[in-house]
Amino acid sequence: MIMRSKEKIEDSRKFAPEARALIWDFLKKYWKPFGYGIASLAIVDAMDVLPPLIIMGAIDGLKAGGGMTILAEMAGLFLAAGIIQAVFRYFWRKYFLGTSHIAAYDLRRRMFEHLQTLSFGFFNRTKTGELMSRLTNDIDEIRQMFGLGMLLFMDSLFYFCSVPFIMIWLSPKLALYILVPLPIIPFFVVKIGTMIHEKSTVVQELLATLSAKAQENISGIRVVKSFTKEDEEIASFKKVSGDLVDGTLTLAKIEAGFHPALEFAMGIGIFLLIFIGSGRVVSGEISLGAFVAFQAYLLKMVWPMTAVGLTINLYQRGLASMCRCAEILTAKPEVVDLESSQEPTASLKGEIEVRNLTFTYPEASAPALSNVSFKIEAGKTLGLVGPVGSGKTTLLHLLLRLYNAPSGSIFLDGIELEKYPLKTLREAFGYVPQDTFLFSESILENIVFGIKDKNDYQRAKSCAVVAHLLDEINSLPNQMDTLLGERGVNLSGGQKQRLSLARALALDPKILILDDATSAVDTDTEEKIIKELRMVLRNRTAIIVSHRLASVQGADRIIYLENGEAVEHGTHDELLRSGGRYARTWEKQRLKSELEKDGNNHKTP
Repeated sequence: MIMRSKEKIEDSRKFAPEARALIWDFLKKYWKPFGYGIASLAIVDAMDVLPPLIIMGAIDGLKAGGGMTILAEMAGLFLAAGIIQAVFRYFWRKYFLGTSHIAAYDLRRRMFEHLQTLSFGFFNRTKTGELMSRLTNDIDEIRQMFGLGMLLFMDSLFYFCSVPFIMIWLSPKLALYILVPLPIIPFFVVKIGTMIHEKSTVVQELLATLSAKAQENISGIRVVKSFTKEDEEIASFKKVSGDLVDGTLTLAKIEAGFHPALEFAMGIGIFLLIFIGSGRVVSGEISLGAFVAFQAYLLKMVWPMTAVGLTINLYQRGLASMCRCAEILTAKPEVVDLESSQEPTASLKGEIEVRNLTFTYPEASAPALSNVSFKIEAGKTLGLVGPVGSGKTTLLHLLLRLYNAPSGSIFLDGIELEKYPLKTLREAFGYVPQDTFLFSESILENIVFGIKDKNDYQRAKSCAVVAHLLDEINSLPNQMDTLLGERGVNLSGGQKQRLSLARALALDPKILILDDATSAVDTDTEEKIIKELRMVLRNRTAIIVSHRLASVQGADRIIYLENGEAVEHGTHDELLRSGGRYARTWEKQRLKSELEKDGNNHKTP
């Protein structure tokens, strides 16, 4: 697992330029609040470097016989510096840390908006858990970089630009001895910083893998329990968690050795101060007050050295996370509006024509559809039938432009499909997918999901009537306001399908697509739904995909797909007379239905 995560380091590095550009964009966007934070921090740090000089003045003043007057003056300055420092410390916290939260919100919103534009192919390649990790854990690392990381960088920069020069002013020779170890530190920091970046990338990838594992297990808990695979799943999760702990501990070891090494460098400086500086006080080269101030300033240099380590750590972790976010933000949707796309001058009628359509999925070895052709006049119904994997759902996805069909192969009202703006095209379709998805909202909110008026009870009820769901909704304690669990877990499979059907009908679409939309519904209820749908479909185009041929027998045209090819087409009666695949399938289903009815009759006392 760790090896697979390490392989992604190189992929992460590919996005380093985009990541740094994103960081720079955020700094430019929020330069004003960050600027206020820097100004507030400069005042705080200025007040922090004054006390050693104040103490020096007090010591040297007393030694010169200044008495209580000099002590009162120095004490007053010390108090004033402390008050100013306290006031502006509030402001730098507000501007640095507060702005980092705003920047994190901005990035999270930008990523979520970009995800909405990406095509199906991207989500097929990327696990949901990984996306969740990037929207949460990675953005939190970036927030730390912008907030605490920026603060520590500016804080250490101020000390590096002020304290060494004050030390040189107090005693150039002593400062030269003590500051000798400092030039070595940048080389050490760069080397360790690279290691932290690599290890941070591994940890973030492992964290994403852990999130994906947890998400898959929780979503598929029914399958896990039904196959009694709890122990195997626990062991698998434990393995991934162990890899994450190992990676985190490796990173922690590097970080743990980083700060003591910097402090050791400063310890050498304190040793030199005591060894060399005390002799200069005795010789009278510097005053006792200057020696005390020198020692205080040297101790103050310990913090910026430590802050450098923290800054490098936060920056490298943030950069690794920003690379992962940049990978999403730079992803391009495969399905987009063409430059020639334009709104139709007349309202859509719903005529669909497919000409010699051949389509192969990316990286697939064989086409999913081969040389498929048909035409549906506006207001007519097409039935699509055939065995599993024959290309029925693929054809629907191409009609919705969830994938790009070859140019000149699909036409809507005589115009090539790709020439319609995506929003206009998809608004014309009401789609009930094979894999029903419901939101964790109320039943009403799920039905009116696609329309503007989210409180249109009347439309929701009328659509529920067509889906033969209203009586069951009314039997619930809160009726339309009943909240659903995740993916509608508190509904049966048939209820979820019928709710999804009501959602599509609420759009009042020109074209209605039903992809095996009643497979989980009993035969009697399905017949009632089909009867209601015939009234609804009277003035609109419909495409009905079903494994039950009874669902499509009333269609104006039926196509039998097999291995991606349209092997038979015609009306129900024509296909029965031809005696082909459709007729044989119809006979099998008819006999099965009669046997089931006979069995039920024998069970009835």
